Amino acid sequence: MDNYKYSMFTMSFRWEMLVSNNSVGKDAWLKGFSYSTFKLYRKGFGRFIKFMNETEEGDWNDKRLLKEREIHLKERNYAFEQKVVDFHRWLGKLPKELSDNSKKTYVASICSFFAFHRMELKFTKQQRNQLWRRPRPVKKYYDFTLDDLKRMSKVANTKERYVLLVGKSLGLRASDFLKLKQGTFEAHLDEKPPISLGEVFTKKKGVKAHPFLDEDAAEASRTWLQVLESKNMRNPDAPMLNIGHLEIDLIIKKLAKRAGINTGNEIVRFHQLRVFLITRLSTIMETNRWKQIVGKRVPESSYVKPFNLREDYAKVMEYTTIRERVAQEKVKRLEDEVKTLREKESISRGEVDILKHKLKVLEEQLKELQKGVEKIGKRQEKSLLEIYGGGEPPSKELTELTEEIDENEEESELQ
Repeated sequence: MDNYKYSMFTMSFRWEMLVSNNSVGKDAWLKGFSYSTFKLYRKGFGRFIKFMNETEEGDWNDKRLLKEREIHLKERNYAFEQKVVDFHRWLGKLPKELSDNSKKTYVASICSFFAFHRMELKFTKQQRNQLWRRPRPVKKYYDFTLDDLKRMSKVANTKERYVLLVGKSLGLRASDFLKLKQGTFEAHLDEKPPISLGEVFTKKKGVKAHPFLDEDAAEASRTWLQVLESKNMRNPDAPMLNIGHLEIDLIIKKLAKRAGINTGNEIVRFHQLRVFLITRLSTIMETNRWKQIVGKRVPESSYVKPFNLREDYAKVMEYTTIRERVAQEKVKRLEDEVKTLREKESISRGEVDILKHKLKVLEEQLKELQKGVEKIGKRQEKSLLEIYGGGEPPSKELTELTEEIDENEEESELQ
């Protein structure tokens, strides 16, 4: 068991020990959350107790909160609502400055605690505006362009190309991307892009994603599987990558730096590949359709079969693929031209065959004429010898006349 898995197992075990089987109080409330939410809400609740101890008399804990809240509800006293608003302000005055999102999470933990015990907080409109106003941005994340990805791909090794190209093609979160099995790819790589990987269950939302491999991702996946084969690590049940969240973010950061991309003070992380795809999908597809591809929750009535999603994804590939692609209409035009040329070629070959046949006939006729001319020449020669007796050569005029007769006879035979 590697260090990452061991640490996760240890944290999970400690979490199970921390949340007891009590039906009332902090432990019972925290028991229903995942470990990450449990950790945040426990911290937020702890800070609220500290705030109450600093601003109110007595010793405060979860039991006293519930008891006081029950009394207030009977008396129609909504003092706790204002206390939560004051808690929000108190968080902003701590020595270590908290982001607006952190403060909202801690406030949400107190609301959740009372809601779990059927003692919901009822804020006024003014109080809600103070608590849930839009947070100011603290961190700025770098948005990749297609040109950025091209430059990063050129300086990447096989493993890095798999992370980069498959990551931007699938648009999955890092946790879901890292758990993809080799067999998931092996079953589909012989298909034509965009290639559907079927249903992928996402960890964070618990919904199904329907991701696709474009041309870049299909090529990168095949190459990485060949590398795993060469290292005797090919196993359909094993993950494509055996790394953690920190390393996958580090791969993207190193590629950006190696490619000479100026990101300023903006943060580079693997999640920005998901943002890259979603931004482009949303310009082509309806909201409920692109959400199905990347694993966001949609109403059941909006569910679309992956086959139909494939057609939409194919339209987006022109703006997301690194490999030079030719527009479909150009491909169609080229195919038509090739077909026309082949038809012309077949016609030309037919004409050549006819001409060859005619030439062969003419050659045979010419041979027959040459034989005839030879026979005539022999007869003429015999006649001249008989006339001149001593074998005296014929005069020049007679020779020219004989040649003229021979030529006229040859032309008449050809005709």
